[in-house]
Amino acid sequence: MRQLAVLALIFALICIAALPAAAEPGLGEKAPQLTGTDLGGNPISLAELNKSGKFVFIDFWAYWCGPCMREIPHVAPFYDEMKGDSFELIGVSLDSPATEEKMHSVIAENGMHYPIIYDIHSYPMITGKQVKFQRGGGWKNRLGVRWGIRSIPATFLVNPDGVIILKNMRGEEGLALVKKIVTDIPDFLPPDIEVSAVLKDGAVRGSADLSKLPFSAHKLVISVAYYQPPAAEGEPGEWMGGDYELTLTPADDGYIAKVTPSPDNEGKLSITIVVADGFLSVTLDVAEGVETAYFDLSYFAPELDAAISVGSTYARAPKEEPAEE
Repeated sequence: MRQLAVLALIFALICIAALPAAAEPGLGEKAPQLTGTDLGGNPISLAELNKSGKFVFIDFWAYWCGPCMREIPHVAPFYDEMKGDSFELIGVSLDSPATEEKMHSVIAENGMHYPIIYDIHSYPMITGKQVKFQRGGGWKNRLGVRWGIRSIPATFLVNPDGVIILKNMRGEEGLALVKKIVTDIPDFLPPDIEVSAVLKDGAVRGSADLSKLPFSAHKLVISVAYYQPPAAEGEPGEWMGGDYELTLTPADDGYIAKVTPSPDNEGKLSITIVVADGFLSVTLDVAEGVETAYFDLSYFAPELDAAISVGSTYARAPKEEPAEE
């Protein structure tokens, strides 16, 4: 079972949007539409690539995202190795015109030979009765909004049937899983698990529907974290959280659940994990003033001999309604 190291995973490896977007598509779901033109003006269509029998790796990124820059040196040579009749890669840049020159430098320096969508129709700007278009568009990028992207790098592997079968592939380990599926296990499908989370009344509450899992032994990893605001202006805030391995063993009246915290967070967090009636519930107490939290569930897939992220979500504290005078 891989060690997720939740703080490093979600905050050293991603850039996060300030505002929530539409829901990001989950594993096992049909991929949203993805069309555009590459830097040479050639049309790009995920659906057409799927029709030709290709697995498609999709990578949302930007120059201004430091974690993206750490991933690209892995992704670019991987594409050169894998490109062919059964595999394609599409990059979607969220850069704005202000960083366009830097974006092109990154592409050239890293030998990014795959198609990258950064076209004039990326971001419609409406002023009065006029509509103008801008390239990139940051978090308002039309494809980013359609796909519910709120953190980058955001990566997806879509099979030839147009189904998302992997998400959040990171580094050489993540790319190795992509290669294994494309070359050895093309019929792989992820488990159907719905994940949700809320941040309310002093706690992060995550949940997952495990009812569609086959009734057999399973291993999962729960990652949960929240952002503790700084105590005083000018001081840094801190992300608090940890990883928990969950082993499910079938019994006559359901699963026997065994929870094992990672050594670095054992006993440091006030957390409750319960599995009952096919549902997983996680409750993590948080301090006053917390506004943002994160919940992720990974599943150990025996056919891949690896854990894959089957669902992750952000939760934000509800805004208080202004008091009526």
